This record gives sequence, C-alpha cells and structure tokens, in this order.
Amino acid sequence: MELRKIAAALLTGALLVQGAVLLPAAAEEAQPATESDTYADGMFTFQYVDGGVALYSVDSSALAVKLPDETDGQRIVAIADGAFYGCASLENVTLGKYVRSIGQSAFAGCDALKSVTIPDSVTEIGANAFSGCFEMTKLTLPEGLTVIPEGMCYYCTMLSEVDIPAGVTEIGTEAFYGCTQLADPTLPEGLKSIGSYAFAFCTNISEAQLPSSVESIGSAVYCGCDGITSFTVPADMTDMGTMSFMGCTALAAYDVEPGNTVYSAADGVLYKDEGKTLLAYPAGRPDEQFTIPEGVELIYDAAFFYASNLKEIVFPSTLKNIGAGAFEYCTSLKKLELPEGLESIYENGFADCTSLTSVRLPDSLQGVGNYAFYACTSLKSITVPKNCKTIGDYAFGYTDGDQVDDQGTPVPVKIEGFIQKGGTSIDYGKLLLVVVGVAAAVVIIVLLVRVIKKNQMTDEERDAIKEIEEDDYEEITDEQSDDDAPAETSDDSEA
Repeated sequence: MELRKIAAALLTGALLVQGAVLLPAAAEEAQPATESDTYADGMFTFQYVDGGVALYSVDSSALAVKLPDETDGQRIVAIADGAFYGCASLENVTLGKYVRSIGQSAFAGCDALKSVTIPDSVTEIGANAFSGCFEMTKLTLPEGLTVIPEGMCYYCTMLSEVDIPAGVTEIGTEAFYGCTQLADPTLPEGLKSIGSYAFAFCTNISEAQLPSSVESIGSAVYCGCDGITSFTVPADMTDMGTMSFMGCTALAAYDVEPGNTVYSAADGVLYKDEGKTLLAYPAGRPDEQFTIPEGVELIYDAAFFYASNLKEIVFPSTLKNIGAGAFEYCTSLKKLELPEGLESIYENGFADCTSLTSVRLPDSLQGVGNYAFYACTSLKSITVPKNCKTIGDYAFGYTDGDQVDDQGTPVPVKIEGFIQKGGTSIDYGKLLLVVVGVAAAVVIIVLLVRVIKKNQMTDEERDAIKEIEEDDYEEITDEQSDDDAPAETSDDSEA
C-alpha cells in the first residue's frame, strides 16, 4: 500500500504537521562514538584528529557560539558528528577559518538556530547536518562544496533562501525535504544529479528550473510541490525517476529541451521509449477529456495521479499495461472502456476514483493488482473476464474502514451493494467432462498396448501362454469337481 500512504500524505498534510517533526534516523541516533583523546576548553570539548582537533561537543545551554580558529595551539579543522546536537537554545554559530568538514547531524535538532556562518575552507558536510533547524531562514554554503548531502536541511520549515555554490554537482536524497518557505533556489550549471525527494513538499517553489547539465533525478523529487506550474526536461537528462511530480496539482504542461534523445513531449504530455510509454500527464491541466495516442503501450506509474479534472479518457488499441497508481485519485472519471489487448493493471491503478460508475474490462486482461479499484465507492458492480488469471488483494469493492492495523493503515471494508461477476471461478461441468475423457483415453491406450503386444509375440511365446492357460483351466475344473462330490455320512447318521 505504499502508493496509498504517499497519497494520504499528500491530501492530509500528515508529513508536514506544524510544530511536529520526525527527524531522519541518522539525526536521532547521532552521538559521539568515543570520548578517547578528548579535552575540555570552557564550554567546548575537543578531540584530537589528523591535522588538528575537532569540536566534539558544546554545552547544551549555549545561546551563541563563535568558534575560535585554534585551541591549545591546535587548529580546529572539523566539527564532529552531532557536535551541536540538541542545543535547543542555540541561535547563532560562526565557525573558525580552518574548519574543513562538518559532521553528520552536527546541528540536527537545534530548534532555535537562525544562522550559521560557514567558512569557504569547508569542503564536506555530513548527512542531516541541519535537519530540524526550524528557525533557520538563510543558508550560504561554502564555495568549495561539491556535494549537498542527504537530508542536509530536512524539514527546515523557515528556510527561504539557500546559496548553492557553482561547484555543486550532486544534491542528495531529501536534502531540502519539507522546506515549505524555500522559494525557487538557483541551481548551478554543472549540476549532474538530484536525489529522491530532494525538494519534496517545498510548497513555495513555483519554478522547477533545472540546468541543461542535469542527467538524472530520483523518485518524487518535487512530490507535493503544488506551486509548480510547468517543467522542462533538460537536454542531458537520461534518467527521470518515478513519480517525480506526483501531487503537483498546479502543473499544467511538460516540455523537453531540444537535443534530448530519451524524452519527448506532445501537447504538454511527457513520453519516452519513442512514444511507447506515457510517462506523465500534467495534473493541473484543465481539460476534461484526453485521448491517449495510438502507439502507447504502457501508462507509467502515477502518470495521471490526481488529474482530478479528467472525466473521460480514450485509450489506444496498442495499450498493454497500466502502471501502479497510474490513475489514482482521478476523482472525476466516470466511465472506463479499456481496450482489447490490455494485459495488466498494476497496484492501485484506479484507486480512489470515487466518481467511477462503469468499468469494462477486456477479455485479454490477465492480471489485476492489489487495490487496483480500491475505494471506488460509486462502482457497484464489475465483470471480470474469464481469462484473468490473478486478482490482487482488495482489488474490487473495498474502501477504508474505521479501524486501523498495527501500522496505522485503515483496515479495508466491503462496499455495500458491490457485486463481482465472472472471474476465475472453476466450471465444474467442463472439469467433469475433461476427467471422464481422460479416463476413457487411458482405458483405450491400455487395450491398444495389450493388442499390440499380443500381435508381436513369437509362436513359442503363444504356445507357452496357451499351455499355462490350459493348466489353469484344468486346475480350476478339478477344484470345482471336488466341491460338487457328495459328503460322506457317519454311522450315526445312517442309524
């Protein structure tokens, strides 16, 4: 039910509840692993490392920190993992000029932190370094940085501006996840990849402008960014992750830069595989009807997710597969005429299409995935073709109940009045005819084998069998004669 969980998050805002946050696991668990070779200097604790010392920890009551360049004759060259972790009152930090690296979760959970001054000597920042810093409004990254790490500013809800240096080539997974105030960061030419969910739920982003150099983006990069109105695929992009713009309800058109050899756009819809795969339909497009072009064989996962304006879709005769969540939450769809040739409907394919009243499944259909028509509350009956070999859990006639399971997922309940016809049930009449036919064939084969064997016997074998049969006959005759002989009577009987 992974798609259903994501969809629920998009609709309810469960991932972005004001005043509450679940930090990434790395941030929660980040604690110094050892205290060997450490020493205290005022409010700081340092640890000896190659080339100098690392800031190991800070007094948790600190309000502001201006870290010196050196301590006890040693240069401060690093900020250790979790060094400022949990300094809930800390508002401002300035790092010394010799610092080269900032460790994993170094400032995670510093709820009141508003600003951090980072010197250009820093070339490495660890995962989740600033995650959960709710009050930080601006972050200027050092010029020597080439990789923005995983979860760096995870859920920094007040972060409105970030200066990304020209040398950055990679933005990690969930780097700016849930930064709801972040407005259209400028991404440098030379950027090659963006990780999954990197800008997910950044609801203040209105332009997803990527430089031409970007080659790949991960899954759900802009998931839930409902302010984005258009997106152009860069010329160098060869790998666009699944569901990249899922939940972007204002997105009205896709385009592709000239020179891209993998993706294409037509009438604002995104395709790949030379038009055989419909990759993404813009959910914010106002049209109520759409005809999928002939030649399309696959409708990709979440391709029409939450395209709530669509009331009618005309499918091509070439269609073979409908991907997971492809039409989930298309709440205005009323009728489906799926074409002959369609083979599979994957998980959640038409889930939560609440206006859907009529569905015709083709005889060619071989499989229907879990939750394929889940929570289609207006759909009261469906006929499953006999050639359909598999039907997934809760595929038809179910919706969420009042109870939840151990993971908090609503327990499915049956939709009142729903009727499922046909399907993969066994025809016992035909099965009996088949069994009788097979048995008769076996008897005939046995008789034929015996006849063939008898015809292939030599004269000696026939004489031997005849002699055995005559001996058996004589033995049986003698036994019958003995049985027929009168019984002897005793003298007492004669008397």
